[in-house]
Amino acid sequence: MTTDEKMVDVEAKPHAPSSTDGDKAVGDVLLDAAPDEALKLVGLHRVEIDEETNKRICRKIDFHMLPIMCTLYGLQYLDKTTLSYASILGLMTDTHISSYQYGWTGSIFYAGYLVFEWPHNRLLQRFPVVKYLSIMIALWGACLACMAACHNFAGLMVVRTALGALEGSITPAFILITASWYRGSEQTARIAIWCCANGAAQIIGGAIFFGVARGFESNPSITFAGWKVVFILTGLLTVLLGVALWFCLPSSIPEARWLTDEEKRLAIERLRVNEQGIGNKQFKMYQFKEALTDVRTWLYFLLTLSLEIPSGGTTVFFSKLIQSYGFNTQTSILISMPGGVVQIATALFFCVWLLPRLKRRCLTGALATLLSIFGPSLMLGLQYPNDPLHARIGQIVGYYITIGNSPVPWIIGMGLYTINSAGHTKKTTVNALNLIAYCIGFLVGPQIFRDPPDYRKAKMGVIVCWCVSFCIFFVIWWVNVRENKRRDERDRLDPPPRIEGHEFLDLTDFENRYFRYAT
Repeated sequence: MTTDEKMVDVEAKPHAPSSTDGDKAVGDVLLDAAPDEALKLVGLHRVEIDEETNKRICRKIDFHMLPIMCTLYGLQYLDKTTLSYASILGLMTDTHISSYQYGWTGSIFYAGYLVFEWPHNRLLQRFPVVKYLSIMIALWGACLACMAACHNFAGLMVVRTALGALEGSITPAFILITASWYRGSEQTARIAIWCCANGAAQIIGGAIFFGVARGFESNPSITFAGWKVVFILTGLLTVLLGVALWFCLPSSIPEARWLTDEEKRLAIERLRVNEQGIGNKQFKMYQFKEALTDVRTWLYFLLTLSLEIPSGGTTVFFSKLIQSYGFNTQTSILISMPGGVVQIATALFFCVWLLPRLKRRCLTGALATLLSIFGPSLMLGLQYPNDPLHARIGQIVGYYITIGNSPVPWIIGMGLYTINSAGHTKKTTVNALNLIAYCIGFLVGPQIFRDPPDYRKAKMGVIVCWCVSFCIFFVIWWVNVRENKRRDERDRLDPPPRIEGHEFLDLTDFENRYFRYAT
């Protein structure tokens, strides 16, 4: 069993089941402990699954889940970047906003995202994940279409805030879905796959919006603004897919109509190695407090924050960065498209190819961060203070690395805190805090891009942030390795009792004597 599939422990708390429960039957212990939903389907006793069966079940889940998740996640990225495309299609001129105000329309999205992140995570635990997400997607699609009606800075700020509040539901929902369908050793690759849809969206979006730009520029008789078409098209498409999601994606394994009853039991059984179950709707205050007092929670928070401040700026200003090299609107849109190819390539390389071979998440994350640092460093190194267009091709290569690789360390970080946080309430709390850090990063990020047209100081700020991220990966590694060694030594001297079905008792990583942290 690999480190990723075997988790960690700490001394059992008074409420946790133990071998000293006296005359209580195991079933009574489980009932008192508010066990995971998986226990209802598979029971207490482990069933061995051969590798061929495991792969067959995993392939079937991939076939039915990943295409839908990729489509939706790519669409949310396209929705998120419509502002950048609209900015070079006349949005700023028609709404009479300055570059400074435009930066705030990017940041305010994440203010709404930030405020509603904790409520989303709590409601995702309380209600069926997919049904809740379906409603949120349809609502944010309608909100995005309303962007076309904005005619001033105030209107843009109001709609962007509402859009962020609604759109903040998808990432925590997808993390919970991934954690409840896949083994820990499979999760980072699946997160990478649905995140690759962002790269595909960048390519497809570039092609669509290039067509919009060209069509409007070649037909001056059209009086309807091209940037409004961008919002209406993407908004209506989002509403349609939100409605479709309600009927197409199951909220949990027991609800999957495309799995037989036997396959449902096997799909849950293969998740025992996660020591985490598939979900629990009961909010447990002690797990909430444990999440807040766990040093790892705050290391993951700082990692996400330092990674996402640069991403927040580049997501809003990527079109402006390209235009700073002297390209017109249509060419700027076309040049942005290869960034999506780089994102897909680097995500697949680090998360799907390299990570399973190194079997070290923190090391893989640090290496991916080094590549991210190289991108803006190359742009700065080739850019002369008095000649921002010097070695323009080389600077564009640096731009592709910066834009394309920037999500990869974050994907690895998501996989790291998802697998290392056990107990459903604790997991949703850690998830919420990291997405709050994500929001803060995207809120702050656009504010460092204040030195157009070459954004030299902004690029320096990006490098500093990612250097901090690089160091944090190694701090997390050290904390987890040290704790794993301590637990191994303790269990050698005092072997833990084996409780049947403990994997589905909704125990935290502090309670579970068999849990080991992924490093």
